[in-house]
Amino acid sequence: MITLLLCLMAFIGYSQEPIQFSENGKVGFRDPSGKVIIPAKYDAAGNFSEGLVLVVDHGLRGYVDRHGDLIIPLLYLDAAAFSNGLARVRSGTKYGFINHRNQALIPFMYDEAGDFNNGIARVRKGINWGYIDLSGYELISPSYQHAGDFSEGLAPVELHDRWGFIDRCGSVVLPFEYEQAHAFDHGNAWVLKDDTAFYIDKNGKFIRKEEKQTPKTNVAPKESN
Repeated sequence: MITLLLCLMAFIGYSQEPIQFSENGKVGFRDPSGKVIIPAKYDAAGNFSEGLVLVVDHGLRGYVDRHGDLIIPLLYLDAAAFSNGLARVRSGTKYGFINHRNQALIPFMYDEAGDFNNGIARVRKGINWGYIDLSGYELISPSYQHAGDFSEGLAPVELHDRWGFIDRCGSVVLPFEYEQAHAFDHGNAWVLKDDTAFYIDKNGKFIRKEEKQTPKTNVAPKESN
C-alpha cells in the first residue's frame, strides 16, 4: 500500500510538470491544463529541475521559474540543469557552479566540468582531470588525462594512455591496463583490452565478452544546450 501511494504521488508530481511546446521556431511551456505559463520566446530549453528551467536565447543561457520570471539572467555561454542546489555554468572560458541566487559557490576556475553525480563532479584544469565535492573541495587533484563519473563507488580514469578505476579516495582499485573503460553499472563495467571488448566485475574478473565488437569512446563532458 505504501509503495502504491508513493508511486501515485510520483505520477501526480510528474503529471503536473510544465509541458514544453514550440511556436514559430521558439519554445515555451504550458501547464497541464494547456495554459501558457512561459511564452514561446526562447531558442531552446531544458527540463524543469528544482523549480527552474534552463533557457537559451541568442546563444546565452539563463534560468526561468514556473511563472515565467527570469530568475537568473541570460549570462552564460554554457549551462546545465540544477542538481543538489547547484548548476554548472561557463562564464568566459571558465566553468564554475552557481546556486539559485546566481552566486558562484564554486568559483569559475575550471576549463571543463561535468555535472554532480552522487555528490562528486569531474573537473579539468589545464590538461588534467580531477574531482570535487559539493563544497568545491578537491577530493582528487587534477592528474588524469580523462575521467568518467563515479558510479557504484568507482570511476574510470585514464593515465599514460591506459584506463583503470579509482575509488573516492583516489586509490587505484583496478590497474591501468585497458585501452578504454566505462563506468560500472549493476556491478559490471565495459572495458577494451588488446582490441577485445568485454565486461568485468569490481575485482577485475572477466564476466562476459561483448557480443558485438562495436568501438566505444570515453567521452569527456560536452557543452550542453
